[in-house]
Amino acid sequence: MAPSAMSRGQDNWISSLSEAQPVPYWLEDPGKPAPEPALTGSETCDLLVVGGGYSGLWTALIAKERDPQRDVVLLEGREVGWAASGRNGGFCAASLTHGLSNGLTRWPAEIHKLEELGRRNLDEIEAAVARHGIDCEFERTGEIDVATETYQAAELRDWHKELQERGLADGIDFLDEAALRAEVNSPTFKAGLWDRRGVAMLHPAKLAWGLKQACVRLGVRVYEHTPALTLKQ
Repeated sequence: MAPSAMSRGQDNWISSLSEAQPVPYWLEDPGKPAPEPALTGSETCDLLVVGGGYSGLWTALIAKERDPQRDVVLLEGREVGWAASGRNGGFCAASLTHGLSNGLTRWPAEIHKLEELGRRNLDEIEAAVARHGIDCEFERTGEIDVATETYQAAELRDWHKELQERGLADGIDFLDEAALRAEVNSPTFKAGLWDRRGVAMLHPAKLAWGLKQACVRLGVRVYEHTPALTLKQ
C-alpha cells in the first residue's frame, strides 16, 4: 500500500481510538462482579494467601473446605483473575505433561500415574464447579487432533496403536475421514484422534470470579487492590 494511502485520514482513526482501552476479551464481560474492598487496617489469620489467580483461589477454597474453622485471608494486588488466569484461551486440559507425547518422552516410567492424576484433577475441577454453582460455561468437550495430509493420518493411526499397546488409549478414539466428517464437517481433514474426556472448555474470567464468590461464601476474607509488599517473620 502506498504511504499516502496509509496516512490518509490518519487524524480520524487516531481520534476514533482515543478512548479505547486494551482490555482482555474475557475480562470485559458485562457480568463482571465488583471488586472486594481493599485492606485498610490490621488483620490476623491462620492462613494468608497472596494472589487471586487460580492457584491462590483454589488454595483458599480448599483450605476452607477442609477446615471451616480455619481463618483464611486472600490478598490480591489488583483484581481477582486480572492476569494470566483471566487471559488464557479457555481450554482446561487434564494433561500434566503438556501432552501425552511429551510425557512419554520425558517420564515414561511415571506416565500412567501422571495420566491418572491429570484425569482426577480435571474431574475435581468439574466437581467443584458443580458443587459451588459456578457459572463459567464449563463443557467437557474433549479435543480432536486432526490430520490435513494423508501421511499425517497414517501417523495418527500409528500413534493410536502405540497408545493402545501401552495401555494409554482409554477414552481416545481414532477417527477415519468419514467418522471425523461426522463430527467436523470439513473436507480439509483426513483423520483425527479424539480424546473424549481429557479437555474441557470454559470462560476463564467467570471461573476466577466464581471461585472468589465461593471463597467469600465460605468465609474467606478477600481483599482486592491490596498488594503484598513485604514479608516479616
